[in-house]
Amino acid sequence: MELRIRYEDFINTYPKTYKKALLYPKVLKLKREGLSFSKVKKLLSSQIPYHLLYRWYNGLSIPLPFKDFSKIKKKFDKKDIEKLATVIGHILGDGGIDKKKILHYCNTEEFLIKKFQNSIERVFHIKPMCKRKEASGIIRLRYPRLVSRALLCLFGEFSLGSKKRITTQIDRMPLWWKVRLIQALFDDDGSVINSNNYRAVSLKQKSKKIIGWVKKVLKQLNINSSLSFDGKCWQLRILNYIDLLKFRDKVNFSNGYRKQVKLDKLLREIERPHQKTKLKIIQLLRKKERTKEELAKLLNLQAGTIYGHLHGWKRRDSKRKSTKGLVDLRIVKVRKVGRRNFYYLKFK
Repeated sequence: MELRIRYEDFINTYPKTYKKALLYPKVLKLKREGLSFSKVKKLLSSQIPYHLLYRWYNGLSIPLPFKDFSKIKKKFDKKDIEKLATVIGHILGDGGIDKKKILHYCNTEEFLIKKFQNSIERVFHIKPMCKRKEASGIIRLRYPRLVSRALLCLFGEFSLGSKKRITTQIDRMPLWWKVRLIQALFDDDGSVINSNNYRAVSLKQKSKKIIGWVKKVLKQLNINSSLSFDGKCWQLRILNYIDLLKFRDKVNFSNGYRKQVKLDKLLREIERPHQKTKLKIIQLLRKKERTKEELAKLLNLQAGTIYGHLHGWKRRDSKRKSTKGLVDLRIVKVRKVGRRNFYYLKFK
């Protein structure tokens, strides 16, 4: 896989006053072919003013876009493209490209600042023109326009001024690349929630379209998520244990980042809770048959919870069971005595 920057696309990142610079390579080509100035003037005078053509032909001036284009990297291999996914993800997160096309990124995490710096340096061999740490702990990076122009050529106007969006160029990238992008986005704007109310991986974004696109990419990975709006931001949540596992295995936070450590800890705490409870029920029924009330007392759980493990749970407003119970799976059988149900193992 390879990406390239064309001179025509590069010029489009400049104001319209520079459009004539598109013809500069043609002037050089005609001169190399041995055409005199008078002949070149005859061919191009309707497109280029005389004074400009004279200066270009005689090497007295070079258009700024052409100068800049000669300085930037134009071909990007797979390793570069991998790093660019991280860069784009961070720009959509805590970074941006302002109207003057200065690239900026900020974070309080030195870990993420270094990651961003290393990615830019690996691809473009350019260091930040400004790096400062504020009293609040925020670290800010600024990069020259050359980097911004290259990114805009490759991926369209995904960030310019206050606007951020998912461009066609980003959306048509392969899935593995999108995964690297959203990992960087989760590093910046994601969080791991482990409260008494619920446990989840969450992502906040002001743009509904960007967070909707993230949801779509997660769905392609068979990871379910939900969206809600709190009045200021859109919030994506991954709540289900299986989906949290898939997120860890297929996306995750950056290796070694504190959010990754927190997610691993959360998953260890809730690791397959339903299966563990079912195993405890089976172990108790190996000894003798019991009622759901007896099992609930022994396991310190509600009788309704035990009933769910035995007979399964149904989705709201649905006849279909979301989780089958031990009776449905034909591991446990039921013996009715009066109004009481006694449960025992089919095979001991």
